[in-house]
Amino acid sequence: MFKINFFKFLFFLNIFFLSLISLYPGNLIGLIFFGDDTTFPGSDKLHHFLSYLILSILGSLAYYEKIFFYKLLIFLILIGFLLELFQIWIPNRYFEFLDIFANLSGIMVGMYSFKLFKIKYDKI
Repeated sequence: MFKINFFKFLFFLNIFFLSLISLYPGNLIGLIFFGDDTTFPGSDKLHHFLSYLILSILGSLAYYEKIFFYKLLIFLILIGFLLELFQIWIPNRYFEFLDIFANLSGIMVGMYSFKLFKIKYDKI
């Protein structure tokens, strides 16, 4: 019971920070670590992929029951799409279709990997 609550906490904390980073007008990570919040389009596809890969694995750990799995998939796809879409209206942010593709790729790889891992260890 404690593990499930812990993973839910990490999952929603990750959503909060991902939303904050995605909706900040500029590059929040660059501002924190380098003192420069300028953003350049096209250089962050790996970051998108890894962020959503981690988010999908945490979500899968938190909601591993089968009835929640597909709801989680739809929820993550919506988050990945909407956070990118909102960047159209945020100053110093750029909407890119390749970012959406990287988000979706991270979600699919994370959830598929979790599902394969779970199936493999459920048989033991």
